[in-house]
Amino acid sequence: MRASLSAVFRTTTFRLALAQAAVFILFAAALLSYVYVTTAVQLTREAEQAANGEFAALEQIYYQGGIKRLNQEVIERAAASGQLLYLLASESGAVISGDFSALPQTPAGAGERAAFTFVAGTQNAPERRRAHGRVGRLLHGPILLVARDMGEARAIVRRITQAVWTGAILGLLLSLVSGILASRQAVRRIQDITRTTREVMAGDLTRRAPTRVAGDEFDVLASGLNAMLIRLEKLVLSSRNAGDSIAHDLRTPLARLRQRLEAALECHPNSETDREALRAAAQETDAVLATFNAVLRLARLQTATNWQFEPVDVSAIVEELAEFYGPVAEEQNLHFTAEVAVGLFAKGDRSLINQALANLVENALKYTPEGGRVHVRAHRRADGLIETSIADSGPGIPMEDRERVMERFVRLEAARTTPGAGLGLSLVVAVADLHEGRFVLEDGLSGAAGPGLRAVLTMPAP
Repeated sequence: MRASLSAVFRTTTFRLALAQAAVFILFAAALLSYVYVTTAVQLTREAEQAANGEFAALEQIYYQGGIKRLNQEVIERAAASGQLLYLLASESGAVISGDFSALPQTPAGAGERAAFTFVAGTQNAPERRRAHGRVGRLLHGPILLVARDMGEARAIVRRITQAVWTGAILGLLLSLVSGILASRQAVRRIQDITRTTREVMAGDLTRRAPTRVAGDEFDVLASGLNAMLIRLEKLVLSSRNAGDSIAHDLRTPLARLRQRLEAALECHPNSETDREALRAAAQETDAVLATFNAVLRLARLQTATNWQFEPVDVSAIVEELAEFYGPVAEEQNLHFTAEVAVGLFAKGDRSLINQALANLVENALKYTPEGGRVHVRAHRRADGLIETSIADSGPGIPMEDRERVMERFVRLEAARTTPGAGLGLSLVVAVADLHEGRFVLEDGLSGAAGPGLRAVLTMPAP
């Protein structure tokens, strides 16, 4: 539990909660100060205004009726229950009538403000209160004091202050509690992701970070991590299969090369036989080098970042390919047609686009049986993309294998007797990705051999 709380206290979420609580406390303190100052000042101002008005009224009564009339008025008003306090004193300061037995300790000059403390209540429960008002000496010497008892006003200020402080403390506690709960939740999510990464590092590539239906930032992080792990698993499996595939593809030509060289060495010297053995060895060596060159070309295509793209005439490329492979198709007794729109341009590398399309045409010619059809088409789609497709009437590729066959060294032929390294479609996929395009496999020209295959390469126009 201690370790769990320690982890919670170290989280960014808890620190944000503390910062939020600090801001809330500062706001509450500022609000309290503002409310206190404005309320106290306003109540004091109202008290002084009321006292000034009452003082002026009594002063007018004094001028009209003299000291007796003023004394009678002070006695009546002091007897009435209210917040105003009265006192009338002689010129020497002796109390004549009012609410106090003695003149409070306050300056006595004409038109002066009075602020003093007095004792109210009973002898058993005395209470010190504050009063604000006006004290002044009238004509011929009597002293008049009018003030307002600030006890009720101070009680209002005190209640407001207590309410603000109570709200501030509750807000602080709620901020801390919510921060701890949110931090614990964040720690659990982070621990789930950390546990997944550790298990993957330990070798279990099938592990995935758990996600929830909340769709929060942790789910976004987990989804991104899972996508990365899926990609990593595919790459690792591809690397493992690539090693087996390369070993299988190279073992056969190297074994044949060794056998032919050994057979040539065991035979009697003969210039024609020896030259034939050397030619066969050269052919096997070319096959090995072709496999290595394909691997290096694909690796460079997927890792290089210094490609210089420019507008490429796709129409011209497709027309050249149709002109080049048309006679080849005729030799294989295939019906080869081409439909090429003019003015098709894409921004990219001409040699890469040419290599990708050539791979697709060669695959169509390789897997289409005699008497079949191959159709090449290039046009601009309604959405502006440049689409090039090569359709054939061969056996096609099953739907469940169309994604897998685009991976490196994947060949649907288990015996791997057909020439090739399984890199042709991988190169096309890499070219499509590099040009921000898309490569898909669909059903082609159905025929006696099967549904056929249609390879579609789309690229954006410049």
